[in-house]
Amino acid sequence: MAAHSSAGLLDYVFPTIVSEYYNQAPTKEGYRFASEEPNGSKREEMGVIMNPGTPDEQLVVMGMYSSYDEKTDTETVTMYTADKDGYKARYQIKNRKLSPGALKSAAG
Repeated sequence: MAAHSSAGLLDYVFPTIVSEYYNQAPTKEGYRFASEEPNGSKREEMGVIMNPGTPDEQLVVMGMYSSYDEKTDTETVTMYTADKDGYKARYQIKNRKLSPGALKSAAG
């Protein structure tokens, strides 16, 4: 997820950084970054300045992060938005295996 656009002053505030597990880049409207850990955990975020130069100017941040638990084979994903109205998050749990007891009970 590489965003390579010139953003003037933001180039100095948020320099473009790319490594094996981390990518950060300024954009004309704000910033974007992503990171991924070797264990499968991820984070992506985008910040956008809305109504720049006006009394209604605000930073809106949208993103997601996930973590993986190898023991339970469960990935938890959180999607979020933060703006003038606060922080709002939605959660999702994926790849959840049923225990042998639950499978036996469901089979009758």
